[in-house]
Amino acid sequence: MEDTGDVVVVGTAHVSERSAEEVRETIREEDPDVVAVELDSARYERLMESERDGVYGADMRAAVEQAEEQDVPVALIDREITTTLKRLWTEMTVFERLKMAGAMVAGFFGVGAATVEELEEAIEEDSVEEHVDDLRQFSPGGARTLIDERDAFMARRLMELSEEGDVVAVVGAGHRSGIESYLESPEKIPEIPETARAGTTDADVFDADDEMLVVLDLPGCEEDDVNVVYEDGRLEVSAARDTALEPGFHRVSSGGSHGFEASVDVPGEVDAERASASLDDGVLEVRLPKQQ
Repeated sequence: MEDTGDVVVVGTAHVSERSAEEVRETIREEDPDVVAVELDSARYERLMESERDGVYGADMRAAVEQAEEQDVPVALIDREITTTLKRLWTEMTVFERLKMAGAMVAGFFGVGAATVEELEEAIEEDSVEEHVDDLRQFSPGGARTLIDERDAFMARRLMELSEEGDVVAVVGAGHRSGIESYLESPEKIPEIPETARAGTTDADVFDADDEMLVVLDLPGCEEDDVNVVYEDGRLEVSAARDTALEPGFHRVSSGGSHGFEASVDVPGEVDAERASASLDDGVLEVRLPKQQ
């Protein structure tokens, strides 16, 4: 077995300038081969495009900037936010969903009215990390999705990255103990459900009057990254994302270098010769006209 590098996990508060400074100091002292951050591609883009004097995300921004200063590659190790949201809804019971729609849950997440958009924002900002025990009581399935599955996912990614050398991983404080536990005992990392893995994506198939419409989420992808093939009633979609950052850097996305893959059964007879596909804001639409 080949030697692997050390992994140093820094647990942070996403709204703390003190955490940001701790991140910078750790990266300077450890001088790692890779800096890993608890972000996916969508959250990374949103964070780096936001105002740099904002409080939220100071720890992650500090990690990226310090890596840049030391000419160290940056790796995005968190699961895609769209996958986490889908998994959250699947894992919650009907009663938990009803509670989420009420004022109690709105207060729990600290976001006012519990709309889908505000819930997504709360998850993106990991504001649930401060209340892990409360979350487990409120929704065991939700805790499994928001905390445990992501701990396992990020631990796997860190193990892969450690094969390249030493790693400093910057994650929210609520994830640190779980990740470190998995790193100490990799054999305990559970199998992640197929629908929870990056690298696969769910598809919606709609039967319109004169065509079949297939819709897939492909966050972080551009048109040139996507390959669509229809054959014998099955639509095969593959997509690889551009992993370039700035000169001297590379980004390892949470889906790895293979991007996304999907195999979709399309009912009925369609005219593949007249098929068309478009990608807008990470959403792929494939239109398959029905046979006349």
